[in-house]
Amino acid sequence: MRKRLAVAVFAIVIGAVPESLLAIPAFARRYNVECHFCHEGYPKLNASGQRFKERGFRLPQEDPFDGGAFLRSVPVALRAEGNHVFVEDGDDASFALFKVISAGNLGSRFSYWVDDGILLRNEGDDDFTHTEPDNAWLRLEVLRDGKLYVKGGRFELDLPFTQIRTPHLFFYDIYNANTGFESDNIGDYHHGFEVGGELFGDARWSAALVDARDPEDAEDDDADDLNEDAGGFDANLFLRARRNIGRHRVGAFAYIGRNTIVLGPTLFWDDNLLRLGVDRSAWLGRLNLYGVAMYGRNDNSIATLAEPNGTGESLSFSGGFLQGDYHLYDSLALTLRLNMVNQPPGPTDTENESFTSVFPGLQFWAWEHLKFSFEYGFRNKDRGNIGAIQAEVAF
Repeated sequence: MRKRLAVAVFAIVIGAVPESLLAIPAFARRYNVECHFCHEGYPKLNASGQRFKERGFRLPQEDPFDGGAFLRSVPVALRAEGNHVFVEDGDDASFALFKVISAGNLGSRFSYWVDDGILLRNEGDDDFTHTEPDNAWLRLEVLRDGKLYVKGGRFELDLPFTQIRTPHLFFYDIYNANTGFESDNIGDYHHGFEVGGELFGDARWSAALVDARDPEDAEDDDADDLNEDAGGFDANLFLRARRNIGRHRVGAFAYIGRNTIVLGPTLFWDDNLLRLGVDRSAWLGRLNLYGVAMYGRNDNSIATLAEPNGTGESLSFSGGFLQGDYHLYDSLALTLRLNMVNQPPGPTDTENESFTSVFPGLQFWAWEHLKFSFEYGFRNKDRGNIGAIQAEVAF
């Protein structure tokens, strides 16, 4: 009870922060522009913000890099949020996240992003958790203005709609859909390298070679002794192409790789996987409609005691989501998402795991960088409904 009260007090306190403190987000502070120059309601990017990101955090006609000016206005932002999650016929949970983010360019060739945070939860003895960075990368402009770049480090894949910095409170289910015992998630961070740039006009491409998201059990000493591939760099390939058409966008992506599945100290094996997707984002006045359709296949995601290296059975899934954000006012958006996933039964389940869910919600910006959000999900297949409220500030 005391910890829940602390999170509630946290939300009230950030709601009382004076407006002058909230009007200095990192990039707006450096370039002396308003937040809506890049955002369609923080943290969602508009067309200008998307181009700013594609150029490696550079404006079209940017002044030459001034190291002294950079040090006087280092683009550092603090993001703090308080969350309360309530589950039908389950236990509620409250948590707070504090994250420091620094990003920007270091002249005409280099740019970077690094973040780190602390998670405060109301369960167990370990209330404070040091979260690993979601992004910690360095980018080199081989050809300027984002025409060709190389990026390396820890980053999220170039997905059409970010899962790590999503403006919504719940996951896009299709990103972590799977078959069998596989647990790969293309929406999470990865380690590796990415190259990309401009194809022609407003068309862009990227290709990333990243390490597989294997369970930690696959990298311990016992696994190394039994599996020569465990613990090494298991290269997976992510490809993306997209085209901007004014405020609209259309694209496609593919993820090809191999992961290790772990069920015990001696039962683990490799599984080849494929993900293919298309995406679309369109604006109709104040309504932004966007979504993803994706197909996935795993060729060896189930094993048994009789076949500890996998049955070799190929299993597939399909689905996606459709999201609508209606910006009723500049400070208020009504949201609605439909998730659809068609996947086979799990190895230990007797019922088909295909499911749908509907998540209505709203987002209210008290100031440009103080946002209150609410979402509630209606889910089928005996999965309890779930909701969340959030207060978030970034300055």
